[in-house]
Amino acid sequence: MNFVNALPVAGRVPGGGESACHRPGRAARRGWDCAGYEERLPAPVPLRVLPSSRVTLALGFGDPITLTSGGAVAGYRSMVLGLRDGADELTLGGRQRGLVLRCDPVLGHAVLGVPLRLLDGAAPCLEAVLGAEAARLGDRLADAPDWNARFAVLDDTVAALLARGPRADPQVVWAWRRLRAGAGDVRVAALAARLGWSRRHLVRRFHHQLGITPKAAARVLRFERAARLLAQDSRGLAQVAADAGYADQAHLSREVRALTRWTPSQLRGFTSAAAGVPFVQAGAGPAQ
Repeated sequence: MNFVNALPVAGRVPGGGESACHRPGRAARRGWDCAGYEERLPAPVPLRVLPSSRVTLALGFGDPITLTSGGAVAGYRSMVLGLRDGADELTLGGRQRGLVLRCDPVLGHAVLGVPLRLLDGAAPCLEAVLGAEAARLGDRLADAPDWNARFAVLDDTVAALLARGPRADPQVVWAWRRLRAGAGDVRVAALAARLGWSRRHLVRRFHHQLGITPKAAARVLRFERAARLLAQDSRGLAQVAADAGYADQAHLSREVRALTRWTPSQLRGFTSAAAGVPFVQAGAGPAQ
């Protein structure tokens, strides 16, 4: 499970570091995944953050993470990434420790307590969204005696936020689930017609609450399906294009390059190379 949705830009991580990934001892709450990470990196590691159909919260209590987005550079210990249909750059270095939570945007809307449009593809400091509660959560995670205790703190916090958070419009939730079930292969006009809404009204409500337009969400969902196929097996690019819903291989290549600044072959190779990086490609136990 790729929790941060980022890959090493060079296709590898410098040797000599130490890394480990921690997973909860019990099943995660439905609709979200979480992992703990610990890394000591001998040199800064540039990562590319890929388009994602999920909301990501990085709750760090180690050295800051540096994000480059739209030409701006900022450092964060804890940050939130909304749904995104483009690539940004992260740089990790020093001692990294923290938890990463990834969730469905419908849950993200409730957990964060704000319309996801306010994230607008950016990565603000989590305190800018949750206020003082984010700082308290960071302190509790850092002070917890072990990883099981940290997961319990996170679970209790998420449960409390969900209990009092806003609920997305049922029509928006239905439209999102139809898009997700079809891996993006659904016409927005057809969704609007089924709801009895105008296309413009659906786009406006969907973007306000989930932070992305239905058309852009469909594009990201289709890309994610293609990325999974590229990572899972060695089928040819033409077959991946057909199975992921692209018109042809050229269409797949154009979309992957537009969304990631890589070719499909590069994306396939870098996905495989990142398999041992816990902060990027989470798995059970220490990385080999």
